[in-house]
Amino acid sequence: MKHFLRSYQWESSLVVLIALAAVWGSTISPFFVSYMNLANSAVTFIPTALMVLGLFPVVVLGEMDISLASTLGLCAVVYARMWQQGAPVIVGACVSLLVALVCGLINGIFVSYCGLPSMAVTLGTMGIYRGIAYLVAGSAGIDGVSGDYIVLGSSWVGWVPVPIIVFAICVVLIWLLMSKTNLGQYHYAVGSQVQAVRFAGIQVKRVKVFAYVLAAILAWLASILWVGQYMSARGDNADGTIMLVLTGVVLGGVSVFGGSGKTSGVTLSVILLMVVQTAMSLANVPGTTQTLVSGGILLFAVLLQNISQLGTGKRPNWLKMAKRQVQTSK
Repeated sequence: MKHFLRSYQWESSLVVLIALAAVWGSTISPFFVSYMNLANSAVTFIPTALMVLGLFPVVVLGEMDISLASTLGLCAVVYARMWQQGAPVIVGACVSLLVALVCGLINGIFVSYCGLPSMAVTLGTMGIYRGIAYLVAGSAGIDGVSGDYIVLGSSWVGWVPVPIIVFAICVVLIWLLMSKTNLGQYHYAVGSQVQAVRFAGIQVKRVKVFAYVLAAILAWLASILWVGQYMSARGDNADGTIMLVLTGVVLGGVSVFGGSGKTSGVTLSVILLMVVQTAMSLANVPGTTQTLVSGGILLFAVLLQNISQLGTGKRPNWLKMAKRQVQTSK
């Protein structure tokens, strides 16, 4: 039991915070603890949660992807445009998936094979993908999406919304990838000791491209659910959510310096953020204030990680991280 608590100390803290947030929410409104309220809140938060899962392996590598929300927006408008053209849903899904794969490949190739800083690359592609989305859908977007195109995002299986089932399946798959496969272990190795990994003959560049493509695929899946929920698509879909996505990853115990983090922690952080956002919405907290809270949580999580690493004598520093970026690009 003691070994378990030591191994999952961060996750145990998140469970306590979730309980405290739930108690706070129940004091705001008696409807907070109702199943329908929690289920609907979870469904609304699932697209963001999927992007958190997608960013997780990228950050473990010691990299960053701030273009995920723009990838979601672009995939959403392409998907909706295919509906508008009368294409079968499978065709629309495949075309938008192809767009996501291209987005992920572009990010991965520029970061790994061209050796460019991931923050700069994805900042640039964020604007490019967003601009293309506006070209595809126009400033007004595409409304009234219906039929098979909205089934995945709006259906229920019994008492469980389909988006929650989709998220649960993705959590299991990401856990299997990161914990039970050599490829997942390569992510941690690259994030902590890139030179040793290179000497071992592991293709670091391919691992990074894979991570970016995987992140884009999860952003694509989030876009399908997004269109299903809102029955519309715009170029600015999910605009401004990237800070919340990054907060979900860091709050889950994933080091921004790479090399550490668990799927369980990321999943619990997603639940915590969902509970906090639901409580703030019931309390009629303005959106600007909610953004402020998200930024504060992100800063607190990074600070807490830094303090915990100082306590173990593993003080991170940005110079070491910069050197690792240079080594990776060679």
